[in-house]
Amino acid sequence: MTACSPLERVIDFFSDDGTGYIFKISLQDDPEILDPQIAVDESSIAILKNMFVGLLRQNSDGTITTAGASDYTISADGLTYTFYLDERYAWKTAGDWEGSVTAYDYEFAFRRLFNSETGSPYAEDYFSILNSEAAYKGNAELTEIGVHAIDDYTLVITLESPSAEFLSLLTRLPASPCNEEFFESCKGKYGLEAECIASNGAFYVRYWLHEEYGTDNYVRLRRNDYYSDFNDVYPYGVNYLIESDEAVRLSDFTDGTTDIYISSTFDSALEESEYQSYSVYFCGLVINPDNEILSRNEVGEIISMAIDRDALESETPDILTAAYGIIPYDAYVGSSNYRKNSDSSLEDILIYNEQLAEYKWSFTLTDSEKKTITGMKIMVPDTFEYTDYLSLVTEMLNDTLGMSIGIDIVNESDYATRLASGDYDICLVEIESSSGSAFDYIEAFSDGSYGIVSKSCREAVESSGKYSTLSAAIYAISEAEKDVISSYQCIPLWYAEKFVFTADDVSGLTYDVFSGAAIFELVKKL
Repeated sequence: MTACSPLERVIDFFSDDGTGYIFKISLQDDPEILDPQIAVDESSIAILKNMFVGLLRQNSDGTITTAGASDYTISADGLTYTFYLDERYAWKTAGDWEGSVTAYDYEFAFRRLFNSETGSPYAEDYFSILNSEAAYKGNAELTEIGVHAIDDYTLVITLESPSAEFLSLLTRLPASPCNEEFFESCKGKYGLEAECIASNGAFYVRYWLHEEYGTDNYVRLRRNDYYSDFNDVYPYGVNYLIESDEAVRLSDFTDGTTDIYISSTFDSALEESEYQSYSVYFCGLVINPDNEILSRNEVGEIISMAIDRDALESETPDILTAAYGIIPYDAYVGSSNYRKNSDSSLEDILIYNEQLAEYKWSFTLTDSEKKTITGMKIMVPDTFEYTDYLSLVTEMLNDTLGMSIGIDIVNESDYATRLASGDYDICLVEIESSSGSAFDYIEAFSDGSYGIVSKSCREAVESSGKYSTLSAAIYAISEAEKDVISSYQCIPLWYAEKFVFTADDVSGLTYDVFSGAAIFELVKKL
């Protein structure tokens, strides 16, 4: 009699119907912490979205459905949400600890979120909850926040004021449950070791190798049988390999070492691969507001008018589409797609008129001023994937206006330093959201990140989560976006896409645009 090898045991799980397979995907960096209330890095979030389930779930089309809760009610005044938990959910760990997921786990998770000692960067997003901001600032007890377990499977959440986005917030990772007993047993290592992570979703962490200088680090997720008892979970597991080299990640995918590859570029080696694409990046030009000549509204208008966005789209790869605004097509407000539900059109502001631009340029600036701006440059971070295509923009400005402007490629550190000090003429900005929220795109123009402080952007962002209807939130965002565009402080160029490539025999993968994670729950290897 001989024992089965590890490989034979894995093959036993791999069924003819494509289920039971262990999928492999490479991440650029080690996950920093697998704690849903804290994690901000892409690698951690990519893994956590496959491990945790909140009260609700947001589907790829933006619709919201129940998850950890089997049902819920909302009071007539929109302030009180009562959730009735699905009693089938249970915790799974790499060790022996186990237990049912109860309303008290959600209550404790929110107390952690609003405990300033936790250091969660997401607490402010949930300040619509009664007394949460006061508790976070030390002006109220954590027991006074509006999240209370009535019994094991009934949770009541009370808000300060009605929030049309609140249900969407409950689908995000920071609203995941956390068991207090298990958390305390970890003695400060919660989310930092495989044995100190309890999952209630489709997968749990079975192994996690993360040596500081290791070259073969990985995270192994395995199917949570408690969850799969009542939900379809097709894979047996997911192996996350850590590989910092983009070229190696690409070659690993093309040679079959990994099954999934996520990238913001479309390499020629991927032309035959199956893929999904998502419009999530904004690329545009920001004029230094301290530049006395370029920052004039009429100068910005002429520069924008001289840029033929349709040509920018037709003369670049399909991964770039012309941007007539700041917020990409796949951004959401709550459960609503922003672009599909916004009545605002910016195309009448961002018009292309070569003759009018040339005419206005002839008298808007003096010869001395035109000479002063000759030789100015667009500062571009070396991480920007599409620098080669910026020459199309500079050629348009030169051909129409006789404006000779160069491109200055700098490393990330120098870019940040010069941006903060105002040591640039024009800079290329690339904005991406980690949550798919339209608010994230205008936030960059609310806090001076690019030297621009738009009052309407700031007011819209500060009111995020406090709008009583989604239409009110969408209107506020559209007004803020229009404010930045109509003042020509930011000149849109392109929307860029993120691509999710899969092997030809892989089906069922979904990409969560709200978190930037590949979701493996329903993936098959056919």
